[in-house]
Order: sequence, then C-alpha cells, then structure tokens
Amino acid sequence: MLPGVALDTREIGGVRLFEPGALAPAEGALVLGVGVQTAEQLADALRECAAAGALALVVREPVSIDAAVQQLAESCGVALLGAPAGTDWIQLASYFVDAPEPARYGLEADAAAADSDLFDLANSIAAVVGGPVTIENPSNRILAFSADQARGDDARKQSVLGHQVPSSYEKILTSSGVFRQIERSAQPVFLPSIGPGVRPRVAVRIRAGRELLGSIWAIVDEPLSEMQSAALVEAAAVASITLFRQRAGSDAARRLRVSEVLDLLEGGVRAKEAAERLGYGSAPTSVLAVGLTDTSTSSIAQEDAVQRLADSLGMYLHQIHALSVAAPIAGTVYAVLPHAQGHPGPEYARRIATTFAERYRRGPSVVIGLGAPVADVTGLQRARAGADRALRVLLWSTGGPRRRLVADAEEVQVESLLLRLSDSLSAERESVTGPLAVLREHDAGSGGSLVETLETWLDAFGDVTAAAGRLGLHPNTFRYRLRRLSEIAAIDLDDPEMRFSLMLQLRLFAATAPGSR
Repeated sequence: MLPGVALDTREIGGVRLFEPGALAPAEGALVLGVGVQTAEQLADALRECAAAGALALVVREPVSIDAAVQQLAESCGVALLGAPAGTDWIQLASYFVDAPEPARYGLEADAAAADSDLFDLANSIAAVVGGPVTIENPSNRILAFSADQARGDDARKQSVLGHQVPSSYEKILTSSGVFRQIERSAQPVFLPSIGPGVRPRVAVRIRAGRELLGSIWAIVDEPLSEMQSAALVEAAAVASITLFRQRAGSDAARRLRVSEVLDLLEGGVRAKEAAERLGYGSAPTSVLAVGLTDTSTSSIAQEDAVQRLADSLGMYLHQIHALSVAAPIAGTVYAVLPHAQGHPGPEYARRIATTFAERYRRGPSVVIGLGAPVADVTGLQRARAGADRALRVLLWSTGGPRRRLVADAEEVQVESLLLRLSDSLSAERESVTGPLAVLREHDAGSGGSLVETLETWLDAFGDVTAAAGRLGLHPNTFRYRLRRLSEIAAIDLDDPEMRFSLMLQLRLFAATAPGSR
C-alpha cells in the first residue's frame, strides 16, 4: 500500500479500468490506473476516483508521489495501492474476481456482452473509414468483424470464415516487420497490398497501458484522412476497455472451470462435492482427454491453440449436455461429460468425441482418448487414467498406418503396454542390441534401408509381394534385400522366436527413439 488513506474493510464493488475524464460511477470499485505515471496524472485520477465513489486506485510502480498527492489521497478518501513493475493488468483484474462466483463483480456479464460490443464497434469503424473491418487478438485470431463481408477481399473472407488470419498471410506480415511496426506505433499504419487479391489496409494497435490486447484492421484504398485516423485511434481506446473487461471475465471463468475439472478428475470425496455443486445426478459420466497432433509451434502459440481447443470443446459439449465441463490442464484438454438419460454405454461418448474430432478446424487436428464410463463420480480418477493411456497411444501413432481419431484404453491396451515398457527401457538407458543393432549400424553407414525392409516384411507376415508393393519395389528386389539383411545380421527369418524378438524390438525402440511421443 502506498502512502495515503488506509484501505477499509468494505467489500470490493467491482474492478474498473481508469478512463481519463470518463470514469463511470464506480461505488466501492477497485480502479486500475492503466497509464497513470506522473504526479499530475495521479492527482487527476484520484479526483475522478473520488467523484465516482471508488474504493481504491491501483497504480503500477514506479510512480511519482509527492506530498501534495499524498495529501490529496488522504482528503478524498481513496486508498492508493501499488502494483510491482511489469504487473499484467489483465491478470491483476482477474485475481479480484471471486472464482466460485465470477458474476459477482459483473465481469462475467462484461465478458458475455463484449462480443456484441466488439461487433458493434467494428460496424461503426467500417462506416467511418469506408471499408470492412476486423478486430483481432495478438495471435491474429478474429474476435469481431463488420457486417460488410461482400466488400472484403480473399484474405478477409478466409480470415472471417476460419476465425483466424491464414498462416500464409501471417508469415508475410511477420517477415516484413508489419506486426512490429503496428505494435510500436500509436497512430494507424497504412499497409500497401502484400500480394494478388489482397487490398491495402490500415491497422492500429489496441493497448491497455503497455500491454498489447490486439489490433484493428480496415480495408482501404488509400491512407486515412486526419479525421479518420483520429476516429480509429479513439476506437482502439474503446476496444481496449472492452477487451480488458472481456479478458478479465474470461480469465476468472476459465480458472473456475479448471478448478471444477481438477476436483472431478481427482475422484473420491472432492469429485463428489464438485458434482453436487454442479448439479450432477446419478447418470454415468465419461472423461475425454483431448490432445493436439502438432506440437511443433512455439510455446506461446501452443498455449493459445490449447486454450482455443478447450473453448471450442466446452461450447460443443455444452450444447449436448449443459452440465459438461472442459478445461486445459498441463497441455491436455480434459472434459467431464455426464451421459444423457438412456445412454449408459461407452458408445455415447465415442460418438460425440468422433464428431468433434472430425469437425474441429480451429488449429492442428486433434485426437481423443476416452475413459470408461463410471456410474459414480468418485471413480473419475480411474476414468481419467484410462483416457490418458488412450490419448498417449493416439499421439504416438499419429503418423502410422493405424491412425485413429478416437480410442479408449481397452482397444489400445497392447500399444499402451509397449509404451510403458519403453519408458522403463528409456529410464534405464537401454539401447537396442543383437541383429537389429547390426542392421541399424549398417544402414547408418551405407545409407541403406534394410531395417525398413525387415519391418515391412514382418508387418506383412512374410508376404513378399505385399511388402514389396508397400515400398514400391519389384518382388525380386525385395527378396534380394531380405537375403542381404539375413547375411549381414545373421538373421534366420524361418525362426518364429527370432521373428517375435525382432518385432518386439522394433516396436519398443521405435517408441523410445528421439522425436517419438
């Protein structure tokens, strides 16, 4: 707490973003002084907070506080709080939202209304600048767009339909430094066409203090007039308030969902208490573990993709059963799905999961592991373990011939056992030995593919014609390779024990190879 009046024991009546000269009545509210740094700005903010009935003003340190400011804080009855330098305003706002009751401070309502507010704002901007508008988050996901889709170019139409700026355009804008230019400029930035079918644009950043919340993009034929530029900057300020409230409310609601899902997945007493809070009855319940097949992106992009997946899955399941919940936990999205009356079996969750996996288009493709339905929520921990095992197998086998979108633990038991055994081998630093090691060493030195030949032959149960066809070889060429590998590694292909040993080694050490899941 900074020098000034002490914070009293009244309940916080909401969280507000400071808007110079336009702070609405905020009785008992905690006001976040985004952009307040100088003593003069602080004094003005304190006066406005007092007039609005605010409980306290939060400013980010370092901030200039002189004797006059301290005296003003004491006289106007507003507590002055300091946040450490670098504090994320959005995160700070969400901390003051009581997780069990996010609507209590009005933030959930703000978040729910924010979408319509943003669409209205996009339409207003379009009328001023004379071209189609999109409002995007920092990851170039489309948050809102104006209604004049017919006037958009191909890039806009693809972005709106996919709710995301296509990666091909993102790469061009990133490599040319456009995003960096927009982020650093307080004024709208005019961008000439970046390619065929893409019209010029103007873009402006949306910020709350030093934090980037997104950007506004408009299709134009020429740079904006001074009046249009001023209007766009003002619109960005309005958007920052809307996005601020939306994110604060969303963060609180998301934390609540994570807490609910964690309690349910723990099983036992905590799951029973969570189920009672959520209003679960006695219907069977399933656990879904959902993973993204592509994890090659940056950690920030990956986190964003997982959150989009959780949001999409939650919305999809909510339409099917209003009491279902979904949340991201350690990179995996978990969902708890109560079954509809008359559908106690596993096929209920499988059908729902398959439909979602086939239709998901908001990022990398997904695979879903299913836990066996439980009649009592206290057994959800066991259901989660089964879903985890199934998901791991699906992620491990995404590039193989048996690629599946959905599976339960029972149908992937053998693969799951192999992965668990491979974990032990990896932990003990075991490496492949025997004939297979000889073949691998030979291939590494000669650039050959005898290991692939052997594995294909074993997978085809010794059918040379089928195995040769899989590799695009003539059967005689394939037979020659078989003879060569038999000679080089002293392999007796007629020995069933040796065939089994080789198949087991190929499976186990493929699972422990670098890059395997």
